[in-house]
Amino acid sequence: MFDQFKGMASIAALMKDLPRLKERMEEVKRRLGEITVEADTGGGAVRAVANGQLRIVSVHVDPAMLSGLVDPANADDRAVAEDLITGAVNAALTKAREAAEQEMRTTAADLGIALPPGMEGLLS
Repeated sequence: MFDQFKGMASIAALMKDLPRLKERMEEVKRRLGEITVEADTGGGAVRAVANGQLRIVSVHVDPAMLSGLVDPANADDRAVAEDLITGAVNAALTKAREAAEQEMRTTAADLGIALPPGMEGLLS
């Protein structure tokens, strides 16, 4: 019974701090946009950069791959290039998700809020 009262008190405290929580969440959103991570595939042939908001910021394809190693008319070469690009983008997004989840955990800890298990997974 006392556990229920503790839970209700926690909810009441959160509601009281709602303006502060909203302000902190806006700050987290802004910081997530500033976080960038990078991943590459093919020994650096393709590099993708993503931010903490899970957006691809840029994709760089090594000119050597474009000019000589990949013949656009050759379906196998095109498939290799597409796989490298897909792999770099997915790896960058995975790193960005991990960075964003860490930022959320840090902010929650600063606010004294315990995130329920799996809560970070909302970014997935």
